[in-house]
Amino acid sequence: MSDSWSAAAGAAALAVAVVVSSAPTAAQQADIPQTPGWDLVMRCVICHSVEIAVQQRFGPQGWSDTLDRMIAYGAPIPPEDKAQLIAYLLRHYRDPNGR
Repeated sequence: MSDSWSAAAGAAALAVAVVVSSAPTAAQQADIPQTPGWDLVMRCVICHSVEIAVQQRFGPQGWSDTLDRMIAYGAPIPPEDKAQLIAYLLRHYRDPNGR
């Protein structure tokens, strides 16, 4: 198998994966409060459904650690948006016990 064919096949597989993963599904149709920061949560659906993101219940440190881990995995959350995203998640998806 030639290198150019392998590269073309890999690019095609990636293109299919991107199209399939970006198509909205029922799992990505969660109703989330559209208050400041909600658009940042929508960046999470690049890798998983909205439900996966918002079913979590963390306190400030838990959300910060989770976002740091997701950013390390490649989530498109620039440092200047992290505080606003944490504020949104705490306002709507906070652990009542403060974890």
